[in-house]
Amino acid sequence: MASFRDICFTPAEFASIAKIDRSEISALESRGILKTIKKRMGNVERKMISLEGMQEYFRILRDTEFDMNPETTTSTLENGTGALAAGQPVAVATAFKPGLPKHKIQMFYNVKGGTGKSTLTAQYVMRAAMMGYRVLAIDLDGQGHLTVNLDILDGHERATIYDVLINDLPLQDAVMNVAPGLDLIPANLGLCNIEIPLNNKTRREYRLSEAIAKIADQYDLIVADTNPAASILNGSMLVASELVNVVCATNPLSFHGMSLVMSTIEELEREFRRQLEVRIIPNMYDNREVISQEVLGELRAQFPDHCSKSVVNRCVDLNEATKRRTTVWDVNSKGMAAQDLNSLTEELLFIN
Repeated sequence: MASFRDICFTPAEFASIAKIDRSEISALESRGILKTIKKRMGNVERKMISLEGMQEYFRILRDTEFDMNPETTTSTLENGTGALAAGQPVAVATAFKPGLPKHKIQMFYNVKGGTGKSTLTAQYVMRAAMMGYRVLAIDLDGQGHLTVNLDILDGHERATIYDVLINDLPLQDAVMNVAPGLDLIPANLGLCNIEIPLNNKTRREYRLSEAIAKIADQYDLIVADTNPAASILNGSMLVASELVNVVCATNPLSFHGMSLVMSTIEELEREFRRQLEVRIIPNMYDNREVISQEVLGELRAQFPDHCSKSVVNRCVDLNEATKRRTTVWDVNSKGMAAQDLNSLTEELLFIN
């Protein structure tokens, strides 16, 4: 198993993520749209696609205008952009071409712990980075679970959002790179002490959004993992966010807390006179359990406008990925967890 930074994909894995036929990979290579590498797997040298290769592929797609007629499809890339010359035919007439995220600043939120919020945040930002987006992950939980999930084990030695909001450290000075296309503002236990000093600051609810605004143009997507509480810091992130992803485990206690979560969001919307897009993500679903089925049904019945179509099933691959501090696609690219996260990522990125 490799860290996310070093992950590579087989042609079949790449074709599945890119939603193309595997037979088209050679044509993509010959036209410079896709770069492959040779990697030794045991005693065999295999053709693979690196993380950077996959990211560059998606970036080229976003920089290219497509006619969906395969006989007339051409690129309109400007000179110096990607590997294609202007007017050169593009092989993939039916390519999955993701545009920029509909909501640039997002957060994963719940006032209850144990819902799997940090795990989903980590997998989501890694999956978005795989699609060539420039992603900034912000860990706002003093437990630092997002930081550990992204394979940063020395978070206690690094600057956090505490230094930004309380000590006026420029936000870019707290940013560290964890993989190609993926940056992180880590967290440590010192963040647990932020509430009192933040409460004493002027414009406390706006300090985080103002800090993020200064670096927002450097990223395509900014995602925060929040602490499980109705805290001032979480309120600040709610002010900054465009999309709130509420993770709800499909068990009775997690469902019971949803009324508090939604009322908190509604109260903030009234106070700051803004409308937030909210998505409730059913997590840890087990279709063998009647209670899990009942909770999912209630979520969809009570929150029909907010409940996501995607459901994340309980799967050992997520625990294995967390243990190894990598992505589920490195653990089992064909598994249920990878399929669920593919679906969820696309829904949260391109939500209507």
